[in-house]
Amino acid sequence: MNESLMFTLVLLISAVWLQAQDAGQTTGKTSDLTTIQGCLHSSMGQYTLTDKDGIVHQLSGAANKLGHQVDRQIEVTGKSGMRTEDTTNAGAGSSAVEQAVFEVKTVKQIAPTCK
Repeated sequence: MNESLMFTLVLLISAVWLQAQDAGQTTGKTSDLTTIQGCLHSSMGQYTLTDKDGIVHQLSGAANKLGHQVDRQIEVTGKSGMRTEDTTNAGAGSSAVEQAVFEVKTVKQIAPTCK
């Protein structure tokens, strides 16, 4: 009887510990996200968001959500990242540039026009 009680207790403690680990991982993922508000622009298939301080953020991802929001005040949630662009000219050596981008996860319209 004592062994059954001990086994049940160990299983219960293990289950609680695993659930706490899962909760910690979920919290960590959402805490990495940032929100930016501003006016959305598009040029040659690239999206940029100009915030209230005049800072221009290059956006990546969620093109299907951004396309119909151009020239509107929006809020994007995501995280900062890097994008590597090939800048090699024909007949020249290989070259590339790394560019800071904001990887968009969600998009929310704030106003139908930019301020």
